[in-house]
Amino acid sequence: MKTPVSVYVTTVPESTWVRWLPNALPAAGYTTLKNSSDEPIDVTKVKSPDYKNITIYQTVVDSESSKMVKVDKVTIPAKGEFALVPGKYHLMFEKPTHLITPGDSARVIFFLSTGKVFKTRMPVRTSPELY
Repeated sequence: MKTPVSVYVTTVPESTWVRWLPNALPAAGYTTLKNSSDEPIDVTKVKSPDYKNITIYQTVVDSESSKMVKVDKVTIPAKGEFALVPGKYHLMFEKPTHLITPGDSARVIFFLSTGKVFKTRMPVRTSPELY
């Protein structure tokens, strides 16, 4: 049985990308998720047929250092947005299942607290300026 697809969650295309790194190193992914529903929606898991593992991380900064902390979910507010951006939150793409190079698109599935999924493609590039 196929998981139903959400009609309420979308991305802001200009904000959606994966930073390519050589030698299959872990790569960070960014996007802004939009929720057009009247209820908040949690992203509880992220998967891709192009990577064996995708984890959500938050960058936490204190007076002496910064570190990445794994989070179990992020919440897209009702009629709002949640931004995965450098220095705040990001997706960590690990162990590609095949050769991935700049110009490719990673297929990404966001699992939602509603029991539905949101599917998108995230362009792979070397920097955010390369559209």
